[in-house]
Amino acid sequence: MSPGRVRRAVTTAALVLSAACDAGRPPRNELRFRTDDFIIRVASETRPVRALEPVQWRVTVHDAETGLPIQGGQGRIFATNRDRKTVANGLEETGELGTYRSNLMYVTAGMWAMAIQFRRDSTQMLQKTQDWTQDILSADEPGDFTTPQSTRVPAAPPPPASGGAAPPPRTP
Repeated sequence: MSPGRVRRAVTTAALVLSAACDAGRPPRNELRFRTDDFIIRVASETRPVRALEPVQWRVTVHDAETGLPIQGGQGRIFATNRDRKTVANGLEETGELGTYRSNLMYVTAGMWAMAIQFRRDSTQMLQKTQDWTQDILSADEPGDFTTPQSTRVPAAPPPPASGGAAPPPRTP
């Protein structure tokens, strides 16, 4: 076997092994839930999650027994905060198999209890995921679309070493 082929075989084996090490691990910032019939994964596509801004959620649903994606299902995502304010919206099918999206707009910052309800079709009962909490950050100031800038305060000139007069300030 030529040295080039050996190098390619070793590189391919290393790539396969590194990919296998991460297999089964949920993507970062994704939650997984299991109901009687479904495996539901949910993640916020909008980051950071802030109050008074539309937050898009991505929900992926698979059959718990077969692992096949569920197409044509119906569901909703909803949340309630400590003050009993509630937001909810239905899930809309996307072009990806078993993937749904929804938008929520939280009215206040703080912790919100969230959950998802889903069913295969209108003849089935809705199945609810376990509740989870989502920390919603404060909204930006209205109309402020600029990136925050930091400004440095000019340093004061050092005090004179002796009792003499201070040197005149420098001009840039």
